[in-house]
Amino acid sequence: MKTSLDVLRVELLQLARDRRALFSAIVLPALLYPLLFWGTGALRSVGEKTMAERTLRALVDLSQADTETAEAFLAGLVDQGPISLTEVDATRLKDSDSEDAQDIARALLRPTSPGAAETSPEAASEAAEGAGDRTGDRTGDGAGDRPDQAPIGDERSSAGEELEPFDVLIVGMTDDAPPDVARTSFDLWYDVKSDDAREAMGRARGALRDLGEARSAERREHLLGGDPGAGLAPQSTDVASEADASGARLGMWLPFVVLLVLISGGAYAALAVFAGEREAGTLETLLVQPVPHRSIAMGKLLTVFVAGCATLAMNLGSLVVCAASGLMDMEGMGGGASGMAYGRLASLLVELPTCLLLCAVLCLVCGGARTFREGQLLIFPVTLLVVIPTAIVLRPEVSLTALWAVVPFSGSALALREGLEGDLKLPLAALVVISHLGWTWLAVARLGQVLDAERVIGGGGDRKSEGHLLQAGGRHGVRWGFVVLMSVYLVAMSVQRVDMDMGLWFTFWMLLPALALAIAWTAPRTEGEPRRLLAGLGLRLPRPSHALGALLVVPALAQGAQRLLEWQSKAIPLPPGAAEGGLELEAIMGSASPMWLFFFFALSPGLFEELVFRGALLNAMKRDFTWKRIVFWQALYFALVHASIYRLLPTGILGALLALIALRSRSVLPAMLMHIGYNGLLVLGTAEYLTFTGEPWFAYAPWAAIPGAALFLIPPRAEQPHAER
Repeated sequence: MKTSLDVLRVELLQLARDRRALFSAIVLPALLYPLLFWGTGALRSVGEKTMAERTLRALVDLSQADTETAEAFLAGLVDQGPISLTEVDATRLKDSDSEDAQDIARALLRPTSPGAAETSPEAASEAAEGAGDRTGDRTGDGAGDRPDQAPIGDERSSAGEELEPFDVLIVGMTDDAPPDVARTSFDLWYDVKSDDAREAMGRARGALRDLGEARSAERREHLLGGDPGAGLAPQSTDVASEADASGARLGMWLPFVVLLVLISGGAYAALAVFAGEREAGTLETLLVQPVPHRSIAMGKLLTVFVAGCATLAMNLGSLVVCAASGLMDMEGMGGGASGMAYGRLASLLVELPTCLLLCAVLCLVCGGARTFREGQLLIFPVTLLVVIPTAIVLRPEVSLTALWAVVPFSGSALALREGLEGDLKLPLAALVVISHLGWTWLAVARLGQVLDAERVIGGGGDRKSEGHLLQAGGRHGVRWGFVVLMSVYLVAMSVQRVDMDMGLWFTFWMLLPALALAIAWTAPRTEGEPRRLLAGLGLRLPRPSHALGALLVVPALAQGAQRLLEWQSKAIPLPPGAAEGGLELEAIMGSASPMWLFFFFALSPGLFEELVFRGALLNAMKRDFTWKRIVFWQALYFALVHASIYRLLPTGILGALLALIALRSRSVLPAMLMHIGYNGLLVLGTAEYLTFTGEPWFAYAPWAAIPGAALFLIPPRAEQPHAER
């Protein structure tokens, strides 16, 4: 412990020497919060006031609207703010199709002199014919007045320059029905690029909304003697105290603030004490000292923790001051001391073990980085890794249980939310603290292994050496795994939302093969080593016994997945939205053909998900990582790529098992067979296309996993050198 404290003291002194970086990373953000909130509010107020006082220009054609409605609308429009009204004849606009109407409206809103080169002849002639008879202009300063007459031509400059454009064109028309049931409709034309046009559009809509509400009330009173549904309007009353309601709102976003702010300050310290010292050459000097590497790791972890907590304390303090002074207009922080029960912020103590765990993760990531820049690039994946499980607090139907308490970051986020709501139970809070301290201990143990002196010192030298290449191979796989996740999240899912069939084609037969080829093609090689594309994709012929063993394990794997999902649904009940989504999927399965289901939900993912994960990524990781580390990354990436927290555990276990199959057989093909068989059995069995799954004899099929596993005891084929490129 003394060694760890000595390292802590030295590292803190080193950080304190760089006062400029210390001020920028820790102090400056806290000082900027008051300026940020005050400036945002001031700019919004000034902008709203300036826009409300600005005189806007509007073209109106209410000649075909009944007089009473037109006068009432103009009165309401003038009440919305200063506006200049100009009458125009828009008859040609009403009689044209949509494309010509846009040209005519554009010409009316942007009048030009006859000699203006940028005005098209067709638009100019149509605008001139439409505006030649009835034009007028006045500034609205009274309610209910028609616009005065003043020819537009008088406003044109003698030089033939373009006139000031109008902001909105308003056209009203009343149908030919009897007066009691007649309806008046309005068309509004504007240019969304203009701020004045958007403001004019808002004022016109506001005037129409007010007029519509008043007319609706009058019409109901005249025809029905009142609103028959008025008594059915519910009167809801929230019985929660102001502190409870404020705590519930605050619990939705404070866990994110805590972790993101901690990353901001902790990353600065982690990069300095690991990547920065490695580049400066001082880390090797420290590691050759006769002290346990775990003590050094603990000292550096405490340094990062102190820096992160200092940043967190200053930022939270600044936020509280802004909230108490009324500068901060955010849910959960309004109302000052009478609103939020600030004593409940003591539940932040349950976040301290989580903060320690996050600092350990930062140390682990930065400790493996070879350069300062490489460490900076790894901070964003860490942020994503933290934010995804923390997002569980956005689901109000999920509460803290013993199972959630041991999930990193998710358990602490739920504990903080329930603490702010006043519902946190002490046993669950203790379980959150103990479990996160346990995760931290594992991270520190791993960090001690990373700080192996011989490995750090031997990692330098020639960048083309085999030692460096092995390190680069593992990092290559991890980085590309993150690229695969982002590609599926941002690209594939976007296409699938537009069209499911097209999205599935694109994802499985275009995106995933392209990613697999890119990973294998860019894999690091030693100097003079040929590019072995097939080997990089894991496309080697396995032993037939391994392929048969993979198929024999499928029934047991499918049955185990169903049992796991049943158990998980009891421990973590599905929210209503997820249950409805499951019903929709079952409806799709019931209506789709078995060939369509097998192709898109079994064959395609079995081929191309395996080609990416157990093919390209796994073979890149094999150059450096141990089998345990490979299985961990495979399970993590495969679970995250399916983008469902309720499928996280089953898909993670499946990814780990498929990785073990691929490692043992030295080929991706058995994993493909297992994946296709597993998906096909589940999907076609759920859709009731496989009738034999309900037969009594099929209950004994999972026992085939015993001979299937035994077949994997046969040694794999020896790897042969490849010459293909």
